[in-house]
Amino acid sequence: MKLAVFKDHGIGRFFAQLFDDIPEAKFFLSEKNKSGLGVTQRPRHMLSEREQARLIIKSPIKAFRRLRENAFDRKRDFHYFELEAAANAHEFDIALTGSEHSLYTLASLKAKGADFKLIYWIPFTIPFVDMFAERSMLIREFAFPYIDHFIAITHTCEKTLKLEGIDHNRITQIYPGIDIQKFSPRKKATPPSLESFHVLFVGKLTSWKGCYTLLYAAKILVEKIPGLRVTLVGQGAQRSGLEKAADLLGIAAIVEFKGFVHYDAMPNQYEEADVFVLPAMPALNLAEQFGYVVAEAMACGLPAVVSKVGGLPEVVGEHPDLLFSPGDFRELADRLLSLYKNKDLRSQLSLWCLDIARKKYDAAKNGQLLRKKMLEISGSKEQ
Repeated sequence: MKLAVFKDHGIGRFFAQLFDDIPEAKFFLSEKNKSGLGVTQRPRHMLSEREQARLIIKSPIKAFRRLRENAFDRKRDFHYFELEAAANAHEFDIALTGSEHSLYTLASLKAKGADFKLIYWIPFTIPFVDMFAERSMLIREFAFPYIDHFIAITHTCEKTLKLEGIDHNRITQIYPGIDIQKFSPRKKATPPSLESFHVLFVGKLTSWKGCYTLLYAAKILVEKIPGLRVTLVGQGAQRSGLEKAADLLGIAAIVEFKGFVHYDAMPNQYEEADVFVLPAMPALNLAEQFGYVVAEAMACGLPAVVSKVGGLPEVVGEHPDLLFSPGDFRELADRLLSLYKNKDLRSQLSLWCLDIARKKYDAAKNGQLLRKKMLEISGSKEQ
């Protein structure tokens, strides 16, 4: 098996770590990759604008025909001519992608006779979510018939694919993974007490992450929990608005905005917290799909309280004490107050989350499940 891995310009450590122990994997990494070029130690095929331009200049008529095939939409393809050359050189016999532009290019190559299996690593929890973007829908309608297999990252996603009419024989559910060794429980400097209660959020400070819901809940709790602290780790367009909201609510003194925190420093953030919250909100074309930070927090032994959005309830094992209705800050406040008052409940939910994380979200284990499936699809024998 020769496995090519794609995610357009968005290959990050979260995605790449699944393939750390898959020796057959090679990453096709764009020079524009948002998370940098050092996200994996696996072999890499570097994709560059210069090489793409060289191939276009070498065959201008062919390049024009391809552009015409794409209705002169220059953004539809992902390094088409470089991938065509790689496919013709048999650099891979199975290609896995988690992004739509490389999906379209790879499907186009298959349509022209390239011989490889095409796998779509898919996270979506909203049926036919592609219909909200014209280009995405066009890519879907063209590419889906050429997909040999779908890897659904949650059972919620798997059910969505089945609802869309994808045959169950073309779907395998395999969770993403986190570094269980890196994210694990640590002995806290001070044991839990009724003197303090530290609530942690990690993620983009955007409206659909629901951070305002957390601040409204904090307003309710500030008089009931004397040592309440709320920390928001991350950056985004809503930071100034959230800071203003905290000030208007009179809770600015207990709310800390930490901004960006490096991945290697994240275990310390979880260690300092008593509970993790991801209060995501649903949108017309967007719903939280998995939540790597939820899995990280769980692996560190934190109770993870999440809204009933997308795949989040599944990630925390559908435990009612960890779930609340999106946007319902009073219900969120009730959940957090119960965890504050009831140490036994907090301990039980801590163990619940830790057990799920270790059993289901270990990147090394899930990577091997993925490798086994890829070997099966490619027709290679286990080695």
